[in-house]
Amino acid sequence: MRPSLLGVWTADELEVALIRTACGDPQLEPALQLVVDEGPGVFALLAAGLLRVQPDVDELGGGLWAELEWSDIDDAVITGALQVTPEQLAALHTAATRSGLLPG
Repeated sequence: MRPSLLGVWTADELEVALIRTACGDPQLEPALQLVVDEGPGVFALLAAGLLRVQPDVDELGGGLWAELEWSDIDDAVITGALQVTPEQLAALHTAATRSGLLPG
């Protein structure tokens, strides 16, 4: 869990970091866009420990990169670390399936 980082980045920066990570991946890009558009919000994901953020992971200096811990979503909801509406949880499950990163 990384709540101490909540004031460091803006929501826009985190959303861009998440989408940047998926750039060019035909399954991951729309999945992450669904998370951004219909999920619980990047700060909720970050506070629940589901969003891993790394600054400038390449020599291009393109900014933040972020990765969603798909396999931990249900555990975060069960433990109360992530509080979501049924619609937001459905969006996360749909996105996880579309991402192609979870076993079918």
